[in-house]
Amino acid sequence: MGENASMKTPNDQEIRKFLQEKHDPQSQLEKLKSYSNAANSPLFNTDYHETYDVNILPDPKISPAKFIPDPLRPNVFRAHPVTIRAMRKELFMGGVDFVDLECLRICGSCKHEIDLQFWQFCPYCEASIN
Repeated sequence: MGENASMKTPNDQEIRKFLQEKHDPQSQLEKLKSYSNAANSPLFNTDYHETYDVNILPDPKISPAKFIPDPLRPNVFRAHPVTIRAMRKELFMGGVDFVDLECLRICGSCKHEIDLQFWQFCPYCEASIN
C-alpha cells in the first residue's frame, strides 16, 4: 500500500470543506492541482485554459446580483454598479462531471444567500463576507 497511500484522491465533501475555509481563486487552483488519479497523474488538467471576455456595463436600474444580457450585442451584459464591484474577476469553470465549487453563506447583514465563488463582498448590501 506504500505508493498508493501517498495519492490524494478528492471527494466532494473534502473539496466543499476546503472551499468553505478558503474561497479565494488562487487557493482553489492550488488545491485542485494537488489531486491525482489512480494512475498517479494529475486529476485536473490545469494547463488547458480558455478565456471568455464579456463586457458588463453599469446600470443602476438593474437589481443587485443580476446580470441582464444585452439583446443586441453578444457577450454584453448590464448590471448594477455594486454588483460589478462585488463580483470576482476570475472564475473557475469546469466541464461536465466537475464538482461544483459552490460555497453558500447567508450574509450576516441582509440575510441574502450568496455563493462565495462569485462574490468578494455581498452584492446586495455591500457587507464584508468574512
